[in-house]
Amino acid sequence: MSILMKRGAGIGATLTIVLFTTLARSQSAEPETPWYEALRPSAFVDGYLGVNENFPKPASGQNRYRAFDTTNGFALSWVGFDASLEPKPVGATLGLRFGPTATAHAGADADAGLANVKQAFASWKPFESLILDFGKFDTPYGAEVAESQLDFNYTRGALYWLAQPLFHTGLRATLGLADEVSLKALVVNGWNSSIDNNTGKTFGAQLTYAPMKELSLALGWIGGPEQPDHGDVECADDQVFDPSALRCVASPGTAAASYPVDRGGANDPESWKHLVDLVVFAYPTDDFSLFLNADYGTEGVRDATNAVTRASFYGAALGLRYAFAEGWAVAGRAEYIGDPDAYLTGVSGGALGTGTLTLEARPTENLVLKLEQRSDVMLSADGDDRVFPKKVRDQSSAQHTTTLGVVVKTN
Repeated sequence: MSILMKRGAGIGATLTIVLFTTLARSQSAEPETPWYEALRPSAFVDGYLGVNENFPKPASGQNRYRAFDTTNGFALSWVGFDASLEPKPVGATLGLRFGPTATAHAGADADAGLANVKQAFASWKPFESLILDFGKFDTPYGAEVAESQLDFNYTRGALYWLAQPLFHTGLRATLGLADEVSLKALVVNGWNSSIDNNTGKTFGAQLTYAPMKELSLALGWIGGPEQPDHGDVECADDQVFDPSALRCVASPGTAAASYPVDRGGANDPESWKHLVDLVVFAYPTDDFSLFLNADYGTEGVRDATNAVTRASFYGAALGLRYAFAEGWAVAGRAEYIGDPDAYLTGVSGGALGTGTLTLEARPTENLVLKLEQRSDVMLSADGDDRVFPKKVRDQSSAQHTTTLGVVVKTN
């Protein structure tokens, strides 16, 4: 009996200790961090000095096929403010931009009052492995991003600017399938426009595999209608629009006019724009990093008569960066874009090549300096390959620029 009592007393004491330990832990647990303390703000100012060695006339001789470094002389690129709140389970991200680059990046959004809103989306994390984002967000495709301080080089590549989307507006889901594998899925209005120009929707997916910290691979696809499903046809004097033939026909005495046309065929799958994007990042050592980015795209382009012509393009970029001393790095990028149907460059049978060499200095963690030499060359064309402005009236098949980029950032 005494043994049973001792055992019972021991069990009771153990339960009491466990209970008090649990209560103590629950009472001593730190309270949840207020949202205003969890908010992560940042800001930056980006400017550059550019020299085009063709010395094109200032009014219309801007750097061709360039994303944001289009002018020569001193220029303010943009000013940025970012703030994000990690979803626990609800969060949000806001990115504001001001300056010429903000307008260029916004594209059609500039006409919708969204030129300064680079990103604005709400996030919900219903499960540990799933995040849903709703709003306007950066594209997941491509190796480079809009902020120069986050890229190997200062100028953004031709593949980034000509072949890839910049942002989307809609719904994005990110699902963690395993520690090394994640999947993104998109349902959005299209490429680079928050207000859709048709009634269809664009769909996308990207699978990312990171088997180790030194290597990551991402394979993505995006497809959907990108052409307007309505528009106008301009008919000259003595012509009128024939809706049965979908073209202007002779009509003596009729004044020139514009006629609205339903282009519902833009939503048909045969008109869809598709892009397949492969990105590989590798970090063999702490000081050496590289990326490979390859794209293939195609679209069925409709004319005023709704006739479809299939246009295709392809390209690849290879980037290398080596930090050879504390605060110092050198980077290089080589690109090739094949444009047989003049879809990206406007040159039939065009093949565009670019080469970029960048010397980077970071005197402090808040200052980034990038001195860069870049060449853009039209390697082939069905006709005249002299597509780059030179001096007042001349043209050249090559464009060589020197750029000094300066970025001051908070973190």
